[in-house]
Amino acid sequence: MALTDLGFTPLAERVYRALLDNPELDVAALSSALACEAGELAAALTALAELEVATPDDGAPAGVTLKYPASALGELIERREDELLNLQRKVGDTRAEVAKLTERYSARPWSVDPATGLERIEDLDQVRQRLSELAFFTRRSVWSVQPGASISRSAIEASKPLDLRGLRRGIAVRTIYNTGALDDEVFLDYVQEVTAAGAEIRVTDDPIERMVIMDDVVAVLPIDPQNSGQGALIVRQPGLIVGFLRLFHRLWNEASVYPPPKPDAGGPSGEDRKVLALLAEGSTDEVAARVIGVSVRHLRRRVARLMTELGAGSRFEAGVEAARRGWI
Repeated sequence: MALTDLGFTPLAERVYRALLDNPELDVAALSSALACEAGELAAALTALAELEVATPDDGAPAGVTLKYPASALGELIERREDELLNLQRKVGDTRAEVAKLTERYSARPWSVDPATGLERIEDLDQVRQRLSELAFFTRRSVWSVQPGASISRSAIEASKPLDLRGLRRGIAVRTIYNTGALDDEVFLDYVQEVTAAGAEIRVTDDPIERMVIMDDVVAVLPIDPQNSGQGALIVRQPGLIVGFLRLFHRLWNEASVYPPPKPDAGGPSGEDRKVLALLAEGSTDEVAARVIGVSVRHLRRRVARLMTELGAGSRFEAGVEAARRGWI
């Protein structure tokens, strides 16, 4: 870790590390070892005292005594965390103010139906502008479905900065694509970059329709599903959003993880995998036991063992962990 993140100057950090390694170094030895002038060294030692990681001490060879690092640096970290929290609150307040100012903006290039509250945007550049604006105010999640055997370069170029910006802010990003898109090298590069940043990607061979859902409260859909160039609708009605969310989560659960998880070399037997798959499908113990050909009591003991191996506290957690390991 670079101590400059905690307020150290580069030279003060070098002096601090040198004194940690050898507290007996005096001013002359420090100047020689660090190749710095006496005035520069004096300023660095003063900086250490001001940071409260060292105490002035006329009896010490270098004129300062370092405090115990765990507590001294810990206090600096806590101060920086407090500063960041305050900054985050201020940024949040500013973001809220931007939302208010945006509502007052009278020159919007799109129309809002006063009866339904639907926004209709017919120009593609304006759609991208609106998506960027909505992404700015998103706090928690972006769920999207992107159909088509190929994703255009312009779509990737427009989407990537929004995705990466959201991921840096800690927003959960999940996207479903058609399997055919995996044949495109540019798309694969994009997937590699966003998944490395924390995005989750799944693919499907089933027919899917384009949609984006932000924070579970606003959805963006094409005016014409067969021609996304016709523009988009912005939907906020809770009843419609609930339906879109149910559709997305059903598609997500049925789609395949990409990149596919690597099988665990120490994974379960074929029969145990079958048990996990049956439970993941929602089969009851009775049905699963009948399919496997064992008693219900035996099946439950096996499930308990598998949950222990997976470190899961519930069957749902066991299913999630088994899928992550590539067991099912």
